[in-house]
Amino acid sequence: MVATFILVGIGGLVRATKSGLGCGTDWPDCNGALAPALANRAVLIEFSHRLAAAVVVVLLGTLAVLAVRRYRSSPRVMWAALGAFGLVLFQAALGALVVKLELQAVSVLLHLATAMTLAALLIYVVAAVHASEGGFAPASDASISRRAAAVGAGVLVLLLVGSYVGSYPDRPPSWPLIDRQLVPDLGNELFLVHFLHRSLALIVGAALVVLGLRVIRRKSELPLAAKLAHGALGLFLLEILVGAANVWTDLDPAVVTIHLVGGSLIWGSLVALAIVTHPSLARAASRNEIPRARPALESR
Repeated sequence: MVATFILVGIGGLVRATKSGLGCGTDWPDCNGALAPALANRAVLIEFSHRLAAAVVVVLLGTLAVLAVRRYRSSPRVMWAALGAFGLVLFQAALGALVVKLELQAVSVLLHLATAMTLAALLIYVVAAVHASEGGFAPASDASISRRAAAVGAGVLVLLLVGSYVGSYPDRPPSWPLIDRQLVPDLGNELFLVHFLHRSLALIVGAALVVLGLRVIRRKSELPLAAKLAHGALGLFLLEILVGAANVWTDLDPAVVTIHLVGGSLIWGSLVALAIVTHPSLARAASRNEIPRARPALESR
């Protein structure tokens, strides 16, 4: 799971530095070689992204084998792990398509959406197995789970809209107002996409605050959920400042990358919140549907 979020961050750096075609349109080789000469920054960053992706593929393949061997009695965990492995292979194929299409915006959006879905599957595996090991006692609340899922869906849409906004090469308009107007000239396409992104951020942020405060008020009943809500709220406040810094620094690559990573972590926090409060997790843990992991020596 951690490796997947790191990979998302490296992918954001690729996008922010415009290094997506650092290896040309070649895939899986890079500029005609499996181990290219790292002649410039674009090649170095893009090739690093591909190496990191290969590491994640190996890790997820190992996870899938482990899930089949030890968690057949917990189909949800086993199929989530297998689904994650299948999804990362699909993601690799999408990466090849993104390169072949020379970073066409829709293919980039699909690539990001798949990465976020992959992260969600891995968060579920971590939560389910951790609960079975007594790492936390699931405290269910179906209403909170549904609301977290809904706000999480809003964050995902916001991430995708932000990615689409990033496909515009023009300098971003001023912040917080666009062209010094509350509602700018929406006939200007650049103004329109930035206005939609900021308006959606305001709506999603308000929904997140309402949800977060509701969960935090019940921290004695939902301690883990309250921690996740605190994290999501803190990250969102930071994300607002980083979003403004995107404009103030004229899309500095480091700031743009941090903005994507922050959004991804907010998404992950809300997915985790929806999972740990879902009644099915508490039921599975109470019925011991998820087997305790055995030490390596015992498994032999």
